[in-house]
Amino acid sequence: MKSIQSVINSTQVGIPSAGRAKKQPSAMDMAIVDSVFAKLRVLFPVGAPKVEDEAAHKSEWLKTLALQDVRTKEQVQMGLNRARREQGDRQFWPTPRQFALWCQPTACDYGLPDLQSAYREAKKHYHNPMHHKWSHDVVRLAVRECGSWLFATGFEKDVLTMFTRQYEILCRKFAKGELVDVQLPKALPTRATRRIEPAEGKAFVAKFRRQLGLRSANDE
Repeated sequence: MKSIQSVINSTQVGIPSAGRAKKQPSAMDMAIVDSVFAKLRVLFPVGAPKVEDEAAHKSEWLKTLALQDVRTKEQVQMGLNRARREQGDRQFWPTPRQFALWCQPTACDYGLPDLQSAYREAKKHYHNPMHHKWSHDVVRLAVRECGSWLFATGFEKDVLTMFTRQYEILCRKFAKGELVDVQLPKALPTRATRRIEPAEGKAFVAKFRRQLGLRSANDE
């Protein structure tokens, strides 16, 4: 059976040979992934990688965690704690990307409202944001970035998708100590500064759904 190091060395597709040495995982990186696999085998016994395939799986986990900016023992420990605490009766082995998401702090870790609470507040007060005392300014800013028109006319799934994206971006900015009251690049342009005709509104929503890969009831 190949060692994890030999698999990593042989699967760095697209990385120039001159740059490979800089991208080699450290012994600590590999030890962390070894430890994670051992613990996850207990937590999620269904669908765990076979022993003979484990080296290849660990290689992909190392790459995914690096790309998702999971680089410290503290982050990995957060992921394991969330796996133990939040997954209930789940038994199926997580994907490396799912575990990487568990390693990222949530809004609650920043002292912010959780996503569901923030979304409920946004839905209730989007129409009059200046006269509502927001639970946190980040929620107000997320509403602003989505635009009141989307809340008023969009499909529930579309509104939640856009709000989730904007809220997560703002939460990360807040956690890094960056100024959050800035204009963020939107997934799609909005035109909340003037009256939108019904036909134009329908076209906007249709384009928005196509961008997100969402299907409507009329799609075949």
